[in-house]
Amino acid sequence: MAPDHDGSSSSEPDGGPFSRLVDESDTTAVSDSPRSSTPDQELPTPVTMTARAYQVEMLEESLKQNIIVAMDTGSGKTQVAILRIQAELEQSNKIAWFLAPTVSLADQQFEAIQAQTPGVQSKLIRGSDNVDAWSTKPGVWDAVLLNTRIVVSTYQILFDAVSHALVPLSSLGLIVIDEVHNSVRMNSVARLMREHYTPNKTQGLPVPHILGLTASPLMRSNLGDLEVLEQTLDAVCKTPSTHRAELMAQVNRPEMKTISYGGIPDPEGDPDPEGATQHTSTMARLKSAYLELDIKHDPYVRHLLADNTQRSREKLKKALLTKTTYSRSQMESFCNRARDMCKSLGPWAADYYIHRVISSFLKVPGTLSQVTDNLADRERKYLAEAFQKVDAQPPPETPTALSPKMLALLYALESHRGTPRGIVFVKERATVAVLSHILAIHPKTARRYRVGSMVGTSKVPGRRQDFLDLGQKDYLLSLQAFRKGSVNLLVATSVLEEGIDVPACNLVFCFDKPDNLKSFIQRRGRARMAESQLYLLVEDESDGSSRGWQDLEREMKRKYEDDMRENERLETIEDSEILDYPVLRDNETGAQITIHDAKSHLDHFCATLSTRKFVDWSPFYVVHDLEGRPVDAHQEALRKATVHLPVSLAPELRCFESLNAWLSEANACKDAAFQAYAKLYEVGLVNSHLLPIRETDLRDIEPRAGMATVREQFNPWPLVAQAWRDGAPTSRRRVTITDHDKSQRAELEIVLPVPVPYMGQFDLHWDHKSSWLVSMDSGTDVSRADKRVVDDDQASHTAALLAMAFGHRWQSEEKQFPVRFVCLDRGISLADMGTQDISAELMGRVLSTHLIRDTANQNHPYFYLGWLPTKPSADLVGKTYPDFDEDPEDSPYVVVKNWPKKAGAFRPPHPNSTPVPSSKPYPRVLPAEQLRVDAVPALYAHVGMLIPAIIHALEVHLVASDLLESRLEQTGITDLSLVVTAISASAARGPTDYERVEFLGDSILKFCTTINCCAKYLKYPEGCLSPLKDKIVSNSRLFRAAVEFGLDRYIIHKSFSLHKWRPTYVEDLLENPPPATETRNLSTKILADVVEALIGASYISGGIPKALACMSLFLPDFEWQSIEHGREILYHEAPADEALPVSMRPLESLIGYTFTKKALLVEAMTHPSCNGPGIRASLDRLEFLGDAILDYVVVNKLFAITHPAPLENSALHLLRTALVNADILGFFVMEWSISQDRFDATTPEENKQPPPVRHQVQQQQQEVNLTPSQTPLPLWSFLRHASPDMGAIQRATALRHAAMRQPILDALARGTHYPWALLCRLQAQKFYSDVFESLLGAVWLDSDSGGSRRQLEACEAVVERAGILPLMRRLVGDGVWLLHPKEELGRLAGGERVEYLVEAGEGEEEGERVFGCRVLVGGVFVGAAEGGLSREEARTRAAEVACRVLKGGGR
Repeated sequence: MAPDHDGSSSSEPDGGPFSRLVDESDTTAVSDSPRSSTPDQELPTPVTMTARAYQVEMLEESLKQNIIVAMDTGSGKTQVAILRIQAELEQSNKIAWFLAPTVSLADQQFEAIQAQTPGVQSKLIRGSDNVDAWSTKPGVWDAVLLNTRIVVSTYQILFDAVSHALVPLSSLGLIVIDEVHNSVRMNSVARLMREHYTPNKTQGLPVPHILGLTASPLMRSNLGDLEVLEQTLDAVCKTPSTHRAELMAQVNRPEMKTISYGGIPDPEGDPDPEGATQHTSTMARLKSAYLELDIKHDPYVRHLLADNTQRSREKLKKALLTKTTYSRSQMESFCNRARDMCKSLGPWAADYYIHRVISSFLKVPGTLSQVTDNLADRERKYLAEAFQKVDAQPPPETPTALSPKMLALLYALESHRGTPRGIVFVKERATVAVLSHILAIHPKTARRYRVGSMVGTSKVPGRRQDFLDLGQKDYLLSLQAFRKGSVNLLVATSVLEEGIDVPACNLVFCFDKPDNLKSFIQRRGRARMAESQLYLLVEDESDGSSRGWQDLEREMKRKYEDDMRENERLETIEDSEILDYPVLRDNETGAQITIHDAKSHLDHFCATLSTRKFVDWSPFYVVHDLEGRPVDAHQEALRKATVHLPVSLAPELRCFESLNAWLSEANACKDAAFQAYAKLYEVGLVNSHLLPIRETDLRDIEPRAGMATVREQFNPWPLVAQAWRDGAPTSRRRVTITDHDKSQRAELEIVLPVPVPYMGQFDLHWDHKSSWLVSMDSGTDVSRADKRVVDDDQASHTAALLAMAFGHRWQSEEKQFPVRFVCLDRGISLADMGTQDISAELMGRVLSTHLIRDTANQNHPYFYLGWLPTKPSADLVGKTYPDFDEDPEDSPYVVVKNWPKKAGAFRPPHPNSTPVPSSKPYPRVLPAEQLRVDAVPALYAHVGMLIPAIIHALEVHLVASDLLESRLEQTGITDLSLVVTAISASAARGPTDYERVEFLGDSILKFCTTINCCAKYLKYPEGCLSPLKDKIVSNSRLFRAAVEFGLDRYIIHKSFSLHKWRPTYVEDLLENPPPATETRNLSTKILADVVEALIGASYISGGIPKALACMSLFLPDFEWQSIEHGREILYHEAPADEALPVSMRPLESLIGYTFTKKALLVEAMTHPSCNGPGIRASLDRLEFLGDAILDYVVVNKLFAITHPAPLENSALHLLRTALVNADILGFFVMEWSISQDRFDATTPEENKQPPPVRHQVQQQQQEVNLTPSQTPLPLWSFLRHASPDMGAIQRATALRHAAMRQPILDALARGTHYPWALLCRLQAQKFYSDVFESLLGAVWLDSDSGGSRRQLEACEAVVERAGILPLMRRLVGDGVWLLHPKEELGRLAGGERVEYLVEAGEGEEEGERVFGCRVLVGGVFVGAAEGGLSREEARTRAAEVACRVLKGGGR
C-alpha cells in the first residue's frame, strides 16, 4: 500500500529545477455522506489565536536577532510569524518570504498571513503554477514580484529561484521557515543557508533576517541536532520561558490510554478472528482478474513493440523479464490494499473499498469506449476491462463484519462522555476514505459524530494521480467545517500532525502506530483541550510492539510529575519571601491595597477599559534576571518583572517594573502590578476607593424622570401693566397684515410702554386655503414720552378691532389693554359695526368686502354670498335657522357664510380637519330685514380676529427678550428670533420651534465636549472618555442644568388657541397678578432640548466661541476651553519624529491629505489589538474624537441646506442616520481604495500539455504569459492589527462586499429607498467605521493652519472624497425614502403590536447559518423573509415585505 508522504518530510528531492519532479504535497479532505446530525447537541466553539504575551515576547526577540521559535503545537507559532512579518513590512520595502514544507501547509499559512496583512500584495507560489517555466521568459520573476511584499511557497521554490539568480537574496528582508526542524542535511532550506546566505554574509552583502518555527518538544529531544540547526540557520533557539505559566495554561496535556484490540470481544456476534483476514468472494474475484492478465496484451508492451527503437527494445526486455508494467502494478497494488483493508478494518470494509474504487474508475467518461493512440488512455481501458470481470457489488448498507481493531475504535468513540471533537490518525490515504465512511454510517457513531476526512495528495505537475487512494478535491469544505464545529471528527493522515491550523481537540486516536517520536509528539499536541484523551490502538498490550509506547507513556507521565513538583517548589519560594512592602492607601476614604491584592485589581482594571472586540485586555508580565542570564525556573536567582498594560492606555501608563528584586517570579509580578496600580491611582484612573473610575464615577448617568414639576412660564404682562401705570415712555412698531394673494392690506402700529420686540414676519392661517402674513418693520422701535396719543381712547383701536371679530361672543370691558393697536389706514370705532341697512343695491356695490351682521343674534358677523328675492326651499339650504319654516315666503333673503369660530393659527390646519363641502347651493340664508352692513371693510374684522395670535407672538418675544437680557447676555446673542426659536417647544405650535436648532446644538455640544474631554484628560483611554462625555451631555444633566439656571420659566410649551380666549386688562393684572409660585408639569426631555437649542442658537449667532460661552452658563462645573486650545494640546501630544511605516505610504495619496505629523496617521491606523514593540498608541482616542467631528461636519452641511426650503427636523435626523451609521461608513471604507500594478504568470490554455504517463518524460517547457491587473488596496486594509479572528472577519467581509457592492452602489445612486437590508447583509463590523472616524480625527488635529475653519475644510474634503457628502446631495436632491423598514412598520402598525419571529437554519455552505423571519402585526401574519446572514438582516428584510403588504403593494 502506498503510504501518505504528505507529512513533514525531513528532506526534499534534489536536482535542477528544469528536470526534477518535485513531490510538493497538498491535502485533500472529504466530507463523508451521509452526514449525521445531532440537533440538540451544542456545537463547540472553534479555537482561535490571539497575540498572547509570550508571542509578543518572541516577536521582541526576533527583532533583536535571528531566532528559532520553539513552542508547543497549538501555542500560536504562526501568530509570532505574522507579527514579525508585519514589523518587517513597516520598516523595510523588501520582501518577506514564508517557507512551508508542504503545499497544504503553504496554502493554510498564506490564508492566515493574507488575512492579517491585507494592505500589501501577497502571493502564494506553488510548483503547480508552472514555476519552472518562469525562467524561460526574461523578466517573469521580476514582474511577478512587482509590488509584492509577501510571498508564501514551499522550500524548494525559493531555493531554485535564488540558485538561478532569479530572486536576489538581497531583495528579501525576512525569511520565515515553518517546521524548521526539517532544515537539515540536503534539505532545500539547509542548502539555501549554506550555499547562498552564509557566503553573502561572509562577504558583507545584505542578507535577510531569519525566523524559524518548530515545536519545542522536537527541539528538546536531541541537543546535538539543535546546535547543528542553529549553526545552519545562523539563529538562536528561543523558548518563551518568561511566560511559562501562561504557556502551560494554553497547552493542556492529554491523558494517554492504550487500547488492546486483540482482546476486545465483538458485541455483535464474536466472529472468527481468522475469518476476518481471509478473502471475501469479491477479493477472490479481484485476485483472479489480476492473475488472468496476459502480459503480451499489456498496452505498455504493445507500445514498446510498436516503437521498436533500441531504447524501447531494452525496456521491453526488462518488462517481460520482471513482468512489471503500470497496469500489472496497479492491479497488484489493488489486491494488496484490499487485503490490508480487510485485515485492518474487516471484510465489509474490503468489499466497500473494492466497489468504490471500481465504480469510480468506470464512471469516468470514455473509459471503455474511447480508442486513441495515447498510452495512458489505452492503459485505462485495459484496466477497466479487467475491473468489469470482478463484478464488484456494494456491501450491505450497515457495516457488519468488521475487524477487532475497528470495533475497538467504535467502542471508544461510543464510550466518550461530553462534547466530542477529535481526530483519528491513520497511515494510508485509502484507509481515510473507508474508515470515515464507516464512522459516518455506523449506528454506534452516526448520531454523535459528524465525520469529515483529510488526506495528502500529490500535486506534482505531470504526475498521474493514484485512483486507488480514493482522493477527492473538496478538502477545504471538511477542514473549514471542522474549524467551525459543524464537523466534530476528522479522519486524517499524518498531514494533520503539524503546521495546519486545527482547533484544539479532546480526542485523538492513533489508529495506526506513529512512525516515530516526532509523529507521536505532534499528534499528542493536537489533544490540547481540557480533559482530553490520546488513544493508542495496539494489537496486544503484552507483546513487544507496544512496550515502546508504554515506555514513552511512562516517560511523559514522569515529566509531567516533575513539572508539578517544580511548581510546588516555586510556590514554596514564593511563600518564603518576606513581603515587607508599602501599602497603597487613600487618606480620605481609608481604602487600601497591598501587594497581595494588586495583581487581581490590575486585571480587573484592564478588563474594564473597553468592550471592543478582538483585543486581549489582560496585562502581561516579562520576568528578567538581574545578571542578564536567561530566566530558568530551576535556578534560584534575583529577578524583576515588567508588566505591560493594553495599548489603549497612554504610553507612560503601559509599562511598569517591580520596585524590588525577588527570588520568586510570582512576587516580582505582584510588585510590578502594584507599581502600575499606584500610578493609575495617581493619574486619576482609579478613584479614592481604589476602584476603576469607569465602573464607579463614570458608570451611571444620573437618573431622569420623564416628567417634572417646574415653575410656570414667565408672564411678561404684569410688568407691562406696571409700566402703563408708571407712565413709562411708549414704544411703537409698525405691522403690516396682508392676505395670501396680497389683495388686502392693513397697516397698524403696536404700542407698548416697554420696547416692542422685533418679531420679523410670520404666517397666520385662516383656514385650509388661505393665510395672512404679519410683517413687522425691521427698524428700531420708536419711543415717545408723550402719553396723550395713547391715553386718548380715540388713538387706540384695539377694542373696536376685537369687537368686530369677537363682539358677538363676548363684550369688551371698559378697561385698558396691555397691547394697543393703532390703525394707520383709517380710524376704527364700535360705531362702524352694522350701521347700514342691507339692500340688493348696496350689496351690489360693496359685494363681499364688508361683513353683514345679524341684529337678531348679537350682531353675529357673516360673509355675504348673494341676494334672494324670496325664501328658498329648505332642501336647498345647508343649515336653516330655528324659525325658518315660519318666516314669510315672499320676503327677500340673503345667502351668507358663517364667520369662523377660530382662525389665526400659527400652523396650517391638519388635512384631516378639512370641512366636507355641502352639496346644497345655499350654505345658510337669513331674512334681509334683520341684517345690517358694516361701514368699514371686512379686512379690519380679519385683523381683529388675528390680534390674539399677534398678542401671543408678542408674549413669546417678550419672554425671550427677558431671558436674553437678564440671563443670556454672556452668550452675545444679538438675534432675538434665535432665542424665540430655542425656547419654543413643538407642542406650542408657534410660528417656529426649537427642533432644527436643537439638532444643531446637540452636535455642537457633543463636538465641544469631546474635544475638551480629550484635551483635559490626556491620560484617559477612550473607555473612560466616552462615559465622561455621555455624563456631561446626557439629558439628565442638561435637565438639571436648565432647572438650576432658571430656564424652566422661559420655555414656551402650551399651544395657543382661541378656545375660551379673552383679553387681559391692565387693571386686572395690577389688582390680581399671577402668583409667582405657580408650577406646571413639563417633560424633562424638553428642558434638556432647550439647553441644546440655545447652544445651537449661540453657534448660529457667533460660531463656536458663543456656543462655548452658552455651555459655560449652563454647565459651569466643567472648565470649557476654546477648540483651538484643545486642538493645540492634542496636537503636541503626538511626536513629531515618528516615521510613516513603509506599508502605509500609499495611504496619504488615497485620502488626498499629507500629514505634517505622520504619528497621527499611524495612530489612526493602529487597532488596539496591536500590542507589540514600537506601538505608541491605538486609534481609540482618535476614533472617539473623529466620531464627533464627522457628526459636526454632516450636521452643519445638512443644516445649511435651504433650497428649496430648510430641511424639517425629521428629515435632518433621518439623513444624519443614513449618512453616519456604521454600515454605510463600513461600505465606504471598503469602496475607498487605491490601486497597485500586479502581474501574474499564466500558461495559455492552448499551450497546456497533458500530464505525461508513468514511462514518459516531458520534452519541452510550457509557454508563460504575464497577465497585468490592478490590485485594489482599500482604506480598511491599512489598519494594523494582531488578531487572527479579525483577519478572518475582514476576509469574509471582503468576499461579501465583492458580491454585494454593485447592488448597493445601484441603490445608493438610483434607488428610491435607502438600502438598509443590503447594508445589513454586508455585516460590516464596527472596526470599519472606527477606521474612518479615527482618520478624520487625525486630519482634524493635523490641519492646524488657518484656524478652525481650515480644520473643518480639511475634514470636509475627506468626507467628500469618501463619498459621504455626494451621497447626502443625492439623498436630499432625489427625495430618497430613508425611514428604516422596522421603524416604518411600527408607524404603519399604529397601536398594534409588531412581533419578529426569527428562526435559524443551515445554509448552502458547510457550517453556514442562515436566518428567516416572520412578522406578525396584532397577532396576524403579514410577511416573511428567508436567507438572512444575521438575525438583524432577517428582521429588516421581513419588515420591508410587511411594509409593502400593509401599503397595498403585495409581497
